Amino acid sequence: MRKLFILFASSFILFGCNQGVKLEAPELDLPKEIASKSLKGEAEKKKELLPEKFWEAYNDPILNELVEKALRQNEDILIAEARIEQALAMVRYVGADRFPYLGYGASVTRQRTSEETIGPKPGSTYTTYQLNLNVQYELDLFGRISSQEKASLYRYLSTLHGRDAVKLSVISLVMNAYFDLLAKERMVEVAERQLQTLKEIYNLREKEFELGLANIQVVLQARSEVEAVEQTLKSLKQERELLRNLLALLVGEIPAKMFERSTKTSLSFPQALRLPPLLPSEVLERRPDIQAALEELKASAYDVASAKAEYFPRITLTSALGYQSIELANLFKGGATFWNIAGLITGPILDFGKRESKVKLAQAKQREALLNYVKTVRTAFKEVQDSLIQLEMLEGRIKDLEQRLKTLEELYQVSELRYKEGLSRYLEVLDSERALLSAKLDLERLKADYYKSQVYFIKAIGGGF
Repeated sequence: MRKLFILFASSFILFGCNQGVKLEAPELDLPKEIASKSLKGEAEKKKELLPEKFWEAYNDPILNELVEKALRQNEDILIAEARIEQALAMVRYVGADRFPYLGYGASVTRQRTSEETIGPKPGSTYTTYQLNLNVQYELDLFGRISSQEKASLYRYLSTLHGRDAVKLSVISLVMNAYFDLLAKERMVEVAERQLQTLKEIYNLREKEFELGLANIQVVLQARSEVEAVEQTLKSLKQERELLRNLLALLVGEIPAKMFERSTKTSLSFPQALRLPPLLPSEVLERRPDIQAALEELKASAYDVASAKAEYFPRITLTSALGYQSIELANLFKGGATFWNIAGLITGPILDFGKRESKVKLAQAKQREALLNYVKTVRTAFKEVQDSLIQLEMLEGRIKDLEQRLKTLEELYQVSELRYKEGLSRYLEVLDSERALLSAKLDLERLKADYYKSQVYFIKAIGGGF
């Protein structure tokens, strides 16, 4: 008996030495800094930080209101909150196995014994009454239960970070939709002003035709241009309504009611942010999706440990205390008391590869979690670099288009003057008008894209810093 005990104790120690779980994140060959080429020279001049509520840095009360509503009402965020509750319940459910189980039992049994058996009353019929408390406790000597508990805990942490990732995504979507809507409102305003001007020109051309100062072709060309801008305006208004619907969905409200009340957009973009030109790559470690992937990787390591623990026996202690009697009236008398204490060891001998397959499954999932973590980190760096490229390119395109817009305004004035002096056809005036309107609308689109690229950069580095 003593040798058997020594054998079991030795196996406990050896298994404990082999069950160490390493939770170090893999090292990746990635850049040490996140830098913008166009702003790198300013890196040492000023370090500007964004607040945790980075959307408030734009100082736009309407944007702030929309984001706060989304954080309270967006269904995706509420779903993520429900997942957190599920994960926390799982931690408590699994962790309960580390403590003794206390239960109760009550039974009434009517039975008849065989006349051919050996006993005090062969062939008798009687009723047995029993009431008892029972205790059951599994000794977690091989770490099966503790590994399951730690795996569930890390998955809970992963779910928390997943919720933060959903929040960051929803905030970014709200901000992008808002900036698109701002641009669309400004484009509608530009088109309406242009339409009003074209209608005045059309009325003037009709009067000139009635007085014999213009031919019918000029009148028809002016009318055609009015009709073309009317179609453009209708298209812009349609796109504006679709953006309003999207924004209402993101903040969890009904579009018609939302825009009937105080939620109205302004006709000007807020002041653009000054983003930091140089950041350490460690900033990306704050990204919630990276943190979620890392916690899932840790959980998968404990899944492997738990699966390996299945190879070793389970040791369970049980105990019961209660009353038992063949007469209900005597159930609680001192002589009716009974108790028992028992120890149980169970373990595998032949399971046809079931436990081995469980270990291999856990190891395969661990490799998947590792690859997902690596992919998430690399994707984060790609998104940061993409956003920096977009910001640099859009800034240059906006400057170029603003210069082109000045040129087109001069061209329109020259074309109008040449037509009035009879030096060119009216078609040249129409061409310059179309080009000028197109450039104005393109400029508003580019401005929205620039603000959205700022949001993309902030989201790529994990929010405020």
